[in-house]
Amino acid sequence: MSGHTAIAAPFFDQFIDPQDGKFDTSQWILDKKGFLPVPIIITEPAVGYGAGAALLFFHAKKAAPTLQKTQNEIMNNRDTQKPSLPPSISGIVGLGTENGTWAAGGFHFGTWKQDRMRYVGGVVYPSVNLTFYGGGDSPIFSKGLDYNLEGWFLLQELLFRIKNSNFFLGPRLIYYNADSSFDLKLPIEGIAPWQLNLQSYGVGVKAAYDSRDNIFTPNTGIDANISTMLYTVDNDIFGARDYRMTDARSKIFWQLFSSIVLGWRLHGGFSSGDIPFYALPFIDLRGIPAMRYQGDNVLTTEIETRWNVNERWSLVFFGGVGRTADSLSDFSDSENRWAGGTGFRYLMARALGMFTGIDIARGPEDWAFYIQVGSAWWR
Repeated sequence: MSGHTAIAAPFFDQFIDPQDGKFDTSQWILDKKGFLPVPIIITEPAVGYGAGAALLFFHAKKAAPTLQKTQNEIMNNRDTQKPSLPPSISGIVGLGTENGTWAAGGFHFGTWKQDRMRYVGGVVYPSVNLTFYGGGDSPIFSKGLDYNLEGWFLLQELLFRIKNSNFFLGPRLIYYNADSSFDLKLPIEGIAPWQLNLQSYGVGVKAAYDSRDNIFTPNTGIDANISTMLYTVDNDIFGARDYRMTDARSKIFWQLFSSIVLGWRLHGGFSSGDIPFYALPFIDLRGIPAMRYQGDNVLTTEIETRWNVNERWSLVFFGGVGRTADSLSDFSDSENRWAGGTGFRYLMARALGMFTGIDIARGPEDWAFYIQVGSAWWR
């Protein structure tokens, strides 16, 4: 029995921060093991409660001086708590929810040439059950129409740093091949849901600016990007149709005091052409189910304040508002959709500056809670 205890002790010691004696996953992540099993608890109101698991692998960079140091050097030096270069991360994930939604896939975020190149890629097979409430050219449905999307989804993105600046530019590719079915809720027995196959090809360009002090839970800096995509959608009923999507996002972080971090997020989604219902932009705020409020054009803003109570624990307070409109000129007459809430964070990986925690939020219709790993503004 004592032999097992002797073996277990060094293992659990890897999760103790030598600086403050608290639970911390930095040594496990940055050690040669490099992987982190992450249980997933899903609380998104649009798909219901659910669970899953992800296995993340962190690739430490030999060229990144912070990550080259021993773990004790990193953990005991307050000036080098965070890596100078973002780590590359690979992962596989599987999940399911109470409304029958499930997904499985893999992804990779990679940086090369001293962060002069950034790659994001992933392939996933989801089966998603959602509700369409109308928007764009479609009528508004008070109770919504239930639908399912199931098939392959592929994302490829490669950004190049412009000289020695914080600006990046590069191409994007999005492809999916999915079967879609609508439950029309007809009061006639034996009528199957309306089904069709969809294939979509999207190509475009993305420009980005990133001056954050770390990519997980920033304290200072700006993360802004704008992308323009041209899509062609083929389906077996309506044939081919084209549409354009422009997406602009900015997140700004200020460390107002040693213990107070203020964040401000802006998002604009703008579409034109014959856009399918499932691709319409939507208001993305904690407290509002995903895709609850959709439109050809969407504007959203949100503010979050993080109060670091001590070196490990923090409290967050957030609130935001969004609007949808069929055209840009209609925004002034659109209805505000407010949401806000509060939560807490724990510094789970000091060397990466990664917090995790729980948020509770209220939207126009209901309460919701969310499990957060890193920033809540991850997109």
